[in-house]
Amino acid sequence: MPQHPVTHFEVNARDAKAQQKFYTDLFGWGIDINNPMDYGTVDTRTKGNGINGGIGASQDGRNWVTFYVETPDPAQTLAKAERLGGRTVMPPMDMAGLTYALFADPEGNVIGLAKMSGERRSPSTNGAKTATRARAKKTTARKASTARKKTTARKKTTARASSSRRRTAKRR
Repeated sequence: MPQHPVTHFEVNARDAKAQQKFYTDLFGWGIDINNPMDYGTVDTRTKGNGINGGIGASQDGRNWVTFYVETPDPAQTLAKAERLGGRTVMPPMDMAGLTYALFADPEGNVIGLAKMSGERRSPSTNGAKTATRARAKKTTARKASTARKKTTARKKTTARASSSRRRTAKRR
């Protein structure tokens, strides 16, 4: 029988920014909202204990908390949940190497299912290495972009100065 670890938690709120600030202030979590949806990817800053998660805006105006369980086949797991008395809240969706879905248990609690590609998770660090690599890539890209801009600006300045010297030399 396959293992089904809890891999992610999620807080959905009417005011996501306020919730993100609350949890940052309360627990010292790092929350990255550098994406078009302002979805806060939570780094709990733990080493080997716990899981990371997210804090985002509720799509239907209700606030709720859920956790995600890894499964090899979200559609098959949804079907099994329905046979056991649950109901599908959201069918499987694919996004950037992740397939996820939501179901409600017989009491109405919403639980997430996730099938992650090997690139997205590192079991020994709960995704910390992947997140660190992503941040490093962003930082490196940002530094490279800044360096290119500075180099381009220097070249333009040097080119202008050279042109000015040539014009001045020609006038003499």
